[in-house]
Formats: sequence, structure tokens, C-alpha cells
Amino acid sequence: MKRALSFLSIGVGGAFGASCRWAANELIGPQSFPWATLLVNVVGCALLAAVTWSAWSRDLKAAAGVGFCGGLTTFSTFAVEVVRLFDDGRAGAALVYGAVSVAAGLAAFIAVRMLTSPVTER
Repeated sequence: MKRALSFLSIGVGGAFGASCRWAANELIGPQSFPWATLLVNVVGCALLAAVTWSAWSRDLKAAAGVGFCGGLTTFSTFAVEVVRLFDDGRAGAALVYGAVSVAAGLAAFIAVRMLTSPVTER
């Protein structure tokens, strides 16, 4: 029963995260550069850092981290967008997008980790 509840809570979190990603795409709208995916991936990295070192229960961490953050962020769309930029003859934009996505995601994760570590280590 406990595994079934964890499975369900992760699914609900994932559906909510994916819906938020869709909403970000709708709000930002079509762009020549994939700003919406970059935004949700960086925000997702920051949120995952906060969730990972929170004092929340294992089940809540799974629902928020695996579920919501997993649904919000998207490596597959990132990969498609990099390839599309290359296919459109925009190799420079593709390389910048790839590098900025990885660097900004890591920076957001590390920054939130550093900001939350004094709180979580008490």
C-alpha cells in the first residue's frame, strides 16, 4: 500500500510539473531561442536542490523531486531544441544554449545548496 501511495504521489507531482512546463511554454510563447525550456530546467534544478536537502519525509521528497521536478524539467526537449538549432543553421545558438543550460542548471543547484546548507545542517 505504501509503495502504491508513493507511486501515486510521484505521478501527481509529475503531472503538475509537466503542466507547469506547458504553462511556461504557453506564457513565453514561440521564440527563436528556447527560453521556456531553459527557464524551467534552471528553476527545476534550483527546486531540486531545495527538495534534496530539505527536512521533508522521503515520500514528500519523492513526490516533489522525482515527481514535480522530474515533470517540470526536460532533457529530451532540450536535446530536440539543440538539434533544431543546428538544423536551422544556428550552430552558435545551439552551442550557447547547450552550454548555458548546463552551466546555469548546475549554478542554480549549487547556489540553492549553499543557501540551504546552513539551515539543513542544524
